[in-house]
Amino acid sequence: MTDADPRRIRGLAVRLLLLLALLAMSAPAVLQETLPVGPTPADQKRNADLLSGYDYSKYPSAITGYTGQDRQQITFPRFARAVRTRVGQRGNYKAAVVRLKDGRLVLTTCRDNHETDAKKRRFAIHVYQSADTGLTWKLINQTPLFGKEPSLTVLPDGWLVLTAQKTYRGPGSRAHEAINVARSGDGGRTWKTNDLDGTDYPRNMIVERDGSLLFVRALKSDWSGKGKGSPHLQLCRSRDHGQTWTFAVGKIDWDFSAFGEVSAIRLKDGRLLAALRRQLPGTHGEGFEDTVITASADGGRSWSKPRVMVNTAEVHVFLTELADGRILATYSDYHLPYGVSAIISADGGRSWDRQHPARLVLSADLYVGWPVTIQLPDHSLLTAYAITAYLEQPPQKTVTEVVRWKLP
Repeated sequence: MTDADPRRIRGLAVRLLLLLALLAMSAPAVLQETLPVGPTPADQKRNADLLSGYDYSKYPSAITGYTGQDRQQITFPRFARAVRTRVGQRGNYKAAVVRLKDGRLVLTTCRDNHETDAKKRRFAIHVYQSADTGLTWKLINQTPLFGKEPSLTVLPDGWLVLTAQKTYRGPGSRAHEAINVARSGDGGRTWKTNDLDGTDYPRNMIVERDGSLLFVRALKSDWSGKGKGSPHLQLCRSRDHGQTWTFAVGKIDWDFSAFGEVSAIRLKDGRLLAALRRQLPGTHGEGFEDTVITASADGGRSWSKPRVMVNTAEVHVFLTELADGRILATYSDYHLPYGVSAIISADGGRSWDRQHPARLVLSADLYVGWPVTIQLPDHSLLTAYAITAYLEQPPQKTVTEVVRWKLP
């Protein structure tokens, strides 16, 4: 028996591979069984229903793509372990979260009743609590407020103060005149409410060293671009858990009034730092908004000329000063891919690492965001946000989630 010609063997192998490929293409598709995902049997059981039986006709066909804007930045992600948990049922939307002294987390989230009549449409605000750093959540109450875009703060004495945009526009509503304020002295189970004149609502509030409450907002927003608003900020301060307020004007070094949703923090060096969502001049719509940053070294009386801090269509910025002095900005992506991201400043907000964003979550649609991030005692981070669920089941398309994660 003679040795086979190596070239003949290679030729036969190539023809065999081609034949197998043709057979695979002509064969009916077979669904692959779901692999067990999760470090424990309990995790695998919980994930099984989510990972099997997908009906792709109910999902968006693409989550990334060209948005019509040239020269967009492309980033390459680095993957890190994080724990992501849904809060409550489908239909929950934008949220806010705080940590109490005893370690419990309290989260407020709004929920749309999807009424087509504007006078009947309402966003109820529900309160959830977690005793295991966000792994599980329990609904404890519904506030008497109807609104969205919540901001939640815990004071040194344990009282909670909540603000929210008014959304109910029926009889007796002051939606075009005021925002909602509520306070709770029992961890969010019961609430007392009052109105605060002025229509712009804060992303967050500042607890000062003397225990007073401060937030910064647009003095008078004009999103129409007609120049009917004010280019300045308003500083709102309360010393009685949000029942009464005093006001002061902070002058910004610009002449622009299409801005609002301010996230302001007081840094360890005493400066105030504020992120402002603005409409780009001469444009209309959320895809043409961005976020600018400004600072004050005199207690908010005057503010620096705002500078762009993120890309176009990146809004809902929430500022958090971390234990190591860095500043974290968590924000919503209103461009593809929709989702929630975060960037870091290592120099007090003067510059931001826009080339290395942390991509926290993707959303199936632009109903996304309003992220709020707090740092826990072990220096890990917990971010609450809303996204559009991948499995679309109208009308309740959105969900509230939290993700616990760490910076590199």
